[in-house]
Amino acid sequence: MINSHVHLDFASVSSPSKATTGAIVPATGKDNWDNVISCCSIDNSRHFALGIHPWFIDDHQILDLHSLEVRIEEQKPVAVGECGLDYVKIKDRNRQRYFFDEQIALATRFDLPLIIHSVHATEDVTDLLKSHSKSRGVIHAYSGSLQQAEILLNMSFFFGFGYSLASPHAYKLHDIVKFLPLEMILIETDDYKNPDELIQIAERIARIKKLAVEQVVEQCDLNACNLFNIS
Repeated sequence: MINSHVHLDFASVSSPSKATTGAIVPATGKDNWDNVISCCSIDNSRHFALGIHPWFIDDHQILDLHSLEVRIEEQKPVAVGECGLDYVKIKDRNRQRYFFDEQIALATRFDLPLIIHSVHATEDVTDLLKSHSKSRGVIHAYSGSLQQAEILLNMSFFFGFGYSLASPHAYKLHDIVKFLPLEMILIETDDYKNPDELIQIAERIARIKKLAVEQVVEQCDLNACNLFNIS
């Protein structure tokens, strides 16, 4: 199984077992760019992304966007991220939008997918992505509406689902997963302590879609390989 979003550089996150055959490790900002690169250098099944997370934009200056550009050019990440908008935890929306827009432009320039954090901001995320016609990527831990998912699906964006989907009471998420084609779904554990519980997310998708778990895992792995250009 490929874990499409797991913060393996966090001390709170355990190393996965051999059941995890690949992992995408996104950065949160300049303070952990080196950590995610180092974390992935010890295992060739791990692949890093570099970006500036909206939670940490107050720790960054505009000049850091240039530093990010240089890092992308030199270090060759598989994606730009984690980046995006969070209108619950961070109140300065204009500054968030500026940093996100600049990172979308970087991803477009380097022909890389985006790993997008979006909390109560799906409409603005979608509008910014529309302004960059070649933008592509995944909305990780998707929490928007079914209607918003349909718009993003028409833009060929992928949708990441994590441990919250495994709850039998996550009816809204279950309906969205039922609607989405399996070919546009990724599975992830984010900063959840035990990445080996990734299988529980695949099992929930299999139940929702009335498919074999093996089919779900195989397709989600293929989706991750295609999006992040990994083998």
